[in-house]
Amino acid sequence: MDTHIKLRVISLTKETNDSITLELIENEGKEIKFKPGQFLTFIYNIMGEEIRRGYSISSSPLSLPKLRVTIKKIEDGFVSDHIFDTIKEEEIINAVPPLGNFIVKPPTGEKRNLVFFGAGSGITPLTSMIEYTLSIDPNAYIFLYYGNRNEESIIYKNLFDKLSGQYPNNFKLQHVLSRPKYNWKGITGRITKELTCEILNNSFKDCIDISDFYLCGPNEMMKNVIEALNEFGVPKDKINREIYTTSVVDQDEDIEELPRNVTIIFKDEEHNLVVEPGAGILQTALNAGLDLPNSCQYGSCGTCRAKLLSGQLKLIDQTALSDEEIEKGYCLTCVGYPVTDNVVILYED
Repeated sequence: MDTHIKLRVISLTKETNDSITLELIENEGKEIKFKPGQFLTFIYNIMGEEIRRGYSISSSPLSLPKLRVTIKKIEDGFVSDHIFDTIKEEEIINAVPPLGNFIVKPPTGEKRNLVFFGAGSGITPLTSMIEYTLSIDPNAYIFLYYGNRNEESIIYKNLFDKLSGQYPNNFKLQHVLSRPKYNWKGITGRITKELTCEILNNSFKDCIDISDFYLCGPNEMMKNVIEALNEFGVPKDKINREIYTTSVVDQDEDIEELPRNVTIIFKDEEHNLVVEPGAGILQTALNAGLDLPNSCQYGSCGTCRAKLLSGQLKLIDQTALSDEEIEKGYCLTCVGYPVTDNVVILYED
């Protein structure tokens, strides 16, 4: 179902103690077109199982044919740990071409503010957006609020220092460290709702009409920033976000404890499945041998979009869908859990 590409690792750089940057090129030297903010999906076969993970491209499209991806080692991160521990230069990675709707808005020809809130490895898609926009739009004024644990955990620190020197009038960087180690003079703490409100009040309350906000990081940070933006009346179309961790199902919520019957209509054929308790629809279908469209598998890219014709689903995250799509009954099967029988889902051409 997918069109795969082969990427060759041409260099490896250790960013921090737990993150590594891969510089990649298409194995035959072709340019892999992408928009700033999109991601690649790496495909690995580990212990006989095909596993896919999405990794944001952090380089600018102006750096093509080279691509840059940074992978952070995380607790219980099966694939990230595998890559971090085994990746080598000249290795070939099987991947799905760039996808994703979390992209930076193009120049307008007029003055505008782009305000970025990022934390940890959530900085990667923001980096592509920032580097690209600074290069092409002299009317863009970019503000980055970047949360990390300490100075040593800052991914792309040298790059952002370079951009600050190169674009002193157009790029303003504010680090937020929760546990600084040295004689830290910046903000100490986390990106909370209170801090975000303070930032908005001091810098953006009178220019929200020319400002767009981009968020990527842990769920708690995203929640804090969105609550603050809502409190200041920022329109929804000015808030752009990417969930950078797989959402965890809260078992106290109404995820069914019974197997459910699900019918999937794909290429004019009906496929009847039994989805076990706690299992997602997409993964159940893939396990049954259906070659359904998919990529990130955590609700971000929208590749697995389908239409719910009957029954009810619990949807953990629908970041990749617009409000209009949700109102029309579209869903993301990778984060969909049936809560009734007789669920019917249509994959449209």
